[in-house]
Amino acid sequence: MARAAVGGERRDLERKGPITVETSVGKIKLQLTDDIQSLASIWEELQLRAPCTPPQTYAWARAWIRHMVRPEGGDVVIVTGHDANGRVLFLLPFDKSHKLGMTVLSWMGQAHANYNMGLFEPEMAAGLTAADIHAILAEIASASGADAAILYSQPYSWEGVANPFAKLPHQKAASNGFAVTLGDFDKMWHERFGKQSRRNFDRKERKLAEIGPLDYGWAETEAERLALAETLFTQRSRQYAELGVGDILDEKGRALYRELALLPDDSPSRLRLGYLKAGDDVAAMFCGSILHNRLSVCFSSMAEGPMQRQSPGALLLRHQIREACGKGLAFYDIGVGAARHKDEWSDVEQPLFDSFLAFKPQGYLVTLPTAALTRLKGAIKASPRLWPIALRVRQRLFGRKSKQ
Repeated sequence: MARAAVGGERRDLERKGPITVETSVGKIKLQLTDDIQSLASIWEELQLRAPCTPPQTYAWARAWIRHMVRPEGGDVVIVTGHDANGRVLFLLPFDKSHKLGMTVLSWMGQAHANYNMGLFEPEMAAGLTAADIHAILAEIASASGADAAILYSQPYSWEGVANPFAKLPHQKAASNGFAVTLGDFDKMWHERFGKQSRRNFDRKERKLAEIGPLDYGWAETEAERLALAETLFTQRSRQYAELGVGDILDEKGRALYRELALLPDDSPSRLRLGYLKAGDDVAAMFCGSILHNRLSVCFSSMAEGPMQRQSPGALLLRHQIREACGKGLAFYDIGVGAARHKDEWSDVEQPLFDSFLAFKPQGYLVTLPTAALTRLKGAIKASPRLWPIALRVRQRLFGRKSKQ
């Protein structure tokens, strides 16, 4: 039944044909669809030029729909904007869900992404006004039947291009993003870490090597990728259970990232599985994707037991940053949320914002409480006194030790 409804809805969108919107940069024709396959060439060409991150790429979105949307009978709304000559100006990928009986749009895969945004031609992004974005979203809401939009973790700008959605009403996100500007690694290493800290790193590396020869690397063969993906899933599951935090990598999520790990080497959507082994044991993992000269980390994990005392995650992070410098990458992005290792390494803090937009009066029943809860969460995280208490309470109430 769900599949039939989705198909019928897509035909309704296609029968409406292009929707013309008058904007300050001229007439824009909108096309709405849930058929991602029809957009493959458009999307893959635009992602090369438009500021974006791996979760906004075509192969990532295709895998997301296959594993996370369709099995639940869900739907998506993918919007392309074209000028009078048919040139693609932007692409806006949305998930479509139902909350409290209302239809809500969100950025596609936003719960799994550090940063969320549409794909805009850079010169186009600068020309759109707040009124233009409002008009475009009003047409999208009308055509898709959306009552509201909940759009999390959006950067004010990306790759030097201003985000048009920042012109809409918004509030500060609960967490910011953190990245390292790459260059001369030795200079960075000495500027950010004192002599004693550097000695501690080297001492811990020697101690870890006593367990077994150290191997820093990336999964290459299909068998290595699948095996290390399972290691990542197992280590994360244990760590999150101990902290009392739900892990987003359920069975559907694991299937999603297995597919991303098996993508071709040159795909910007490919999940690259980085590891530090001590002998045959995987001590730590940092995993991410490379797009637009930026390595973006999305997952990390660490083994349990004595190896933890030697900070294998910190050792692997140091190695990957050094390696990224050597490869000439511009940024090593450590992702969203404060953490000690981010404070130590990062010189870029990326401010983020959330948008809670009601398209119809009933949409406020979703947007207002969600915005209030998000503000409360942000206030707790920003408090040096409240956040440690919240972490301890969560761990005490929901945390459990691994049975391994």
